[in-house]
Amino acid sequence: MTSRLKCNNPMERNGVMTSISIGRRSFAARVTGVVVVGALALSACGSGSDGASDTGPIKVGVIAALTGIAAPYGTQSLNSFELAVEDINEAGGVNGRDLEVVALDNRSKPDEVPALMKRLASDDIDLIVGASSTPLTITAAQTADQIKVPLLVPMEAADAIIGDGRKYVYKLAPSVLSDQGWAAQGIRSAMKASEDANDPIKTASIIYASAGAGPEAAEAWKRTLTNEYPDVKLLDETSYDEAATSNFGPIVSKAKSQNPDLLIYFGNPQGAFLFYPALKESNWHPKLTLGILGGNTNAQFISTVGKASDGDMAGNYWTSLLKPGDNAKQTPEGYAADYAKAYNGQVPDGVGAYYYSAAAVIAEALSNADDISDAEGMSTAMRRVTIDGINGDKLGLYIVSHGVKFDDKGFNERALGLVTQIQDGKYVPVFPEDVAGEPAVYPVK
Repeated sequence: MTSRLKCNNPMERNGVMTSISIGRRSFAARVTGVVVVGALALSACGSGSDGASDTGPIKVGVIAALTGIAAPYGTQSLNSFELAVEDINEAGGVNGRDLEVVALDNRSKPDEVPALMKRLASDDIDLIVGASSTPLTITAAQTADQIKVPLLVPMEAADAIIGDGRKYVYKLAPSVLSDQGWAAQGIRSAMKASEDANDPIKTASIIYASAGAGPEAAEAWKRTLTNEYPDVKLLDETSYDEAATSNFGPIVSKAKSQNPDLLIYFGNPQGAFLFYPALKESNWHPKLTLGILGGNTNAQFISTVGKASDGDMAGNYWTSLLKPGDNAKQTPEGYAADYAKAYNGQVPDGVGAYYYSAAAVIAEALSNADDISDAEGMSTAMRRVTIDGINGDKLGLYIVSHGVKFDDKGFNERALGLVTQIQDGKYVPVFPEDVAGEPAVYPVK
């Protein structure tokens, strides 16, 4: 797509950093792709509509971690959402109206999220997206029900985000604990690869970070092994404190002594970027390593750990090698190229792809809504969204590998965990079979 013109004016307002980012068409022609971090402040690049009229831009709120520990997720999320909004507006917007993004920085602090969401609601914003990590998003989900404003959760994975009795939360990605989620699908992919090679997996060990999505991943891995592959012996389960672990030598030595066929690992970047080099340095490698999200699928994982990543299989949000659908106006490869062009050559991963797709879901909901001027109307519109797989939305901008249909609880009942394997330095889709680009390599040498 076309090049980007950006206008940035950082400023401090009410203790929150504010910046402006202008989209790829003339600002004079439209108020679109505008990202406001902090308060709605447009002094550097002009002034915008208050969104109150039926012809002005439709505001969508984003709660993102733009500073603090979750900033790598939040920054990519907001960049991608903005990129999608620009593409939506260049395609004519929603029923002739542009979308406008109002984004607030939660600074990676859950206790700041409620006030930020209430601030968006007070600005007549009837749909919010966010919030960059599981702890932040659990708080956001609780607040959404309290203020009765729908919250779309694009990629944040924990099952607890929905919880019991949620009425205003919609979760696009599968949950880690789901029977169709990334952890369960990863086990199925590994087992299929071993069966296809006529070298069945007989033993497994699990290593996982004790915080975040780690415990849920471990639970889902164990459940799937127990229920579907009872002949596989689980040799050991080890949890570790990611914040306090910098030397993975002892953990790897313990796994080496057990010599499992399948070594299952979860860690965020700070853990995974150390674990895999330690595994390579041990001069031992199981027949297959299997991970999920977090560090294994981070955009910098392959370049950071190098050859140590070869053959790693993981439940993954997304890969740019997914084949586009028949209605594609944007493709996975096209999005990756657009992102790199817009953001100084940076490579996006599934975090960004889900937020890009979330904008397509919002456009679909808005286009079908009876009344977009209140939160109840938007909540009803979200339940009407139906997308049949990649590029299955009206605009052809939905770029993740499964469709959308929210159930009564707000879960996306069509969400299905994708599994990739690192082959020749790329995330190749290997499972489910209908999206597989290449067969899985097993055993990994």
